[in-house]
Amino acid sequence: MNGEENDRANGADAAGGVTLRVVGGAGDWPLWRDARLAALREAPEAFTPRLADWENGERARWRARLTLPGAHNVVAVRSGRPVGLARGIPAGPGVAELRSVWVARAARGRGVGDALLTEVARW
Repeated sequence: MNGEENDRANGADAAGGVTLRVVGGAGDWPLWRDARLAALREAPEAFTPRLADWENGERARWRARLTLPGAHNVVAVRSGRPVGLARGIPAGPGVAELRSVWVARAARGRGVGDALLTEVARW
């Protein structure tokens, strides 16, 4: 992603006061952790990993999660708190896979999921 695309994704108004943040840098792991733990708490049936597998994860483990080459991790944020996430990963030459998507119950029906999916598809 180039700088212009990153700026568009990091702060683009998704819907209802929600902004999308593309995460992947060394300092982004706390936001990704908070979003992922919220998803695992609210919708454990939607994910293979369990909350117990991650809630006591160390910084290095969370940072490693964001370092997959070519991955595209997006967090939807409203009022400073994560309300959604989406993750796209490379699945082969010229092929990508939507690996995760979650929207908090309180943010559903407001276009947040559409914005997350659009951002991953754009990537």
